[in-house]
Amino acid sequence: MSSEGTQGNLDEVRRRSLQAAEEAIRAASSRPDLHLVQAIQALDDADKFLNITATRAAEWYGLHFPELTQMVQDNVALCRIVLSAGKREGLTPELLQGRGFTEKKVEAILTARDRSKGGDISDEDLARVRALASLAVEISGNRDKLNEYVEGAMKRIAPNVREVAGATIGARLMAKAGGLDRLAMLPASTIQILGAEKALFRALRTGARPPKHGILFQHEAVHAAPKWQRGKIARTIANKIAIAARVDYYRGTEEASIRSGLDKRLESIREKYKEPPPRQPERRERPQRRDGDRDRRQKHRRR
Repeated sequence: MSSEGTQGNLDEVRRRSLQAAEEAIRAASSRPDLHLVQAIQALDDADKFLNITATRAAEWYGLHFPELTQMVQDNVALCRIVLSAGKREGLTPELLQGRGFTEKKVEAILTARDRSKGGDISDEDLARVRALASLAVEISGNRDKLNEYVEGAMKRIAPNVREVAGATIGARLMAKAGGLDRLAMLPASTIQILGAEKALFRALRTGARPPKHGILFQHEAVHAAPKWQRGKIARTIANKIAIAARVDYYRGTEEASIRSGLDKRLESIREKYKEPPPRQPERRERPQRRDGDRDRRQKHRRR
């Protein structure tokens, strides 16, 4: 075969290899679970930004009407009131009605308006506060839409994980693992401590007690349980999530038996471990080795 023919074959192989790689990248980027991972990360970012923005608007408005910030604990609800009322003189019974306040609460707010010890606020400062409040309300609306998307996407992509862990917790576990396929390959012991990597490495380094749960602490069954039950409950939920992720990835059908089995096991744990165990002595943390100690040991061995 001539050199020109060999070069032509090599060029064709290169072209087909590049085409196959591009198609593989395109297919991987189109996976719905990766879009879900981006959505849950965007939801967490929106929560952080919403908290910062709404808190700043509430504290700024509190210079003008501090009593209102004490009576209305929900900063987003407070931002909506600021947008509607402006200065404290703009608060009226009609404006406060339909916002979930009782009659006594409305009366207390109006009384505080008339006796407020807050200072005056200029129109320019009020405009800035209302701009912040408007931004917080807008972020809150987008956050709710993102949450609805995550709920719907989890129901389509991982219905069994959603049934066991909930939509947001299941999506956060998928984000930590890197996708549904990787979550389906993880053992239950790893799923249990996803999100607690720093605590795990600190325990390995110092000899302290290892973490019993990571993201799973957000699960209602875990954080509402007594401390001595949380580790067992987190391990049980992790076991069921491992099974649910594999069913979702390899089969794609909803299995009601997974959730029913989880409920039975949780009830068994609550019944069996009603009372706290005997108190164990605290484990002492191993002192961290210093470079100087290591050098002295090495010199001693050489002698």
